[in-house]
Amino acid sequence: MLKKLLALIFIASMFLTNLNANEKGKVTGGSYHEWPSWFKESFLNIGEDIEEAKEEDKHVILFLSLDFCPYCTKMLDDNFKEGAKNQEYIQNNFDVIGINIKGSRELALNEEQSMTEKEYADYLKVMYTPTIIFLNQDNEQVVRVNGYRSEPNFKLILDYVKNKEYKNMELTTYLEKVKNKTFYTLKDTSMYKNISDLSKIDSPLAVIFEDGSCTQCDYMYNTTFKNKDVQEEMGKFTVVRFDATSKEKIITPDGTTTTPYDWAKQISLDYRPGILLFDDKKEIARIDALLFSFHFKELFRYVSGEYYKEYPTFLDYLGPRQQELINAGINIDLSDKI
Repeated sequence: MLKKLLALIFIASMFLTNLNANEKGKVTGGSYHEWPSWFKESFLNIGEDIEEAKEEDKHVILFLSLDFCPYCTKMLDDNFKEGAKNQEYIQNNFDVIGINIKGSRELALNEEQSMTEKEYADYLKVMYTPTIIFLNQDNEQVVRVNGYRSEPNFKLILDYVKNKEYKNMELTTYLEKVKNKTFYTLKDTSMYKNISDLSKIDSPLAVIFEDGSCTQCDYMYNTTFKNKDVQEEMGKFTVVRFDATSKEKIITPDGTTTTPYDWAKQISLDYRPGILLFDDKKEIARIDALLFSFHFKELFRYVSGEYYKEYPTFLDYLGPRQQELINAGINIDLSDKI
């Protein structure tokens, strides 16, 4: 009798195991969004849009987004939607055109160059959504913003373009002049290594740049770094943190002697915390926008697992990777539920 009971329990457990194995994971945390009604109704003839904006002394913003993108929704809510602090300022000084990076609408950059929305995103090598392109009145790109920016940080970029400061200086120089660098104090963590000569590091390398103006650093420490999956992926790297205002001598992975201050300026890294990811002493990817925990840890995996050799961009890698996890019954939360 006992043997029969044990056999039944074994069969039931095997059935449940197979049942669970066939259950697919779910993706949560994404959100569909609509562009605000005041965005320009454009035929995507960008040259004509530039001329129309020029008549009112405005600049054109191209807002490249993707369905189910939590960063796009957050960017729209915090900066563009009715009631957002920057909304009226943007509407008065910019013509904003929404573009779907998977879309099929024809887009004419100028008289000689046309392509679909998706082809344009590929042309720009879009890695983050939203990607926001600022065009001057000569139809030239003057600023590219990769990913989410908080309201105060985005306002500085808006001022830079609206006041045509791009004629006088690079964005990194402008932000250095106008940013408040006093409200954040750099934190330490046991994962950081005190290394100044990065050329001697043979493992995958993560270099984090912070300074006193960092609006997203607290989130990184209090949420992202506390995620166990993030900790596991970061454990495969040597992680070094620099104060981006420091003038102390360091050696970059390629053997160049510089300072964190000069290095960040030289590569136009204006986002904090900015993170460079290296493998075999070559920069493979960088984080210069807000990433929630799932995308953060997957970008580290993309580099340490050498998936960049198979997939030329992180977005190319991300689709198959998400499907792999879903098929394995693993749930994915895109947004950290904030």
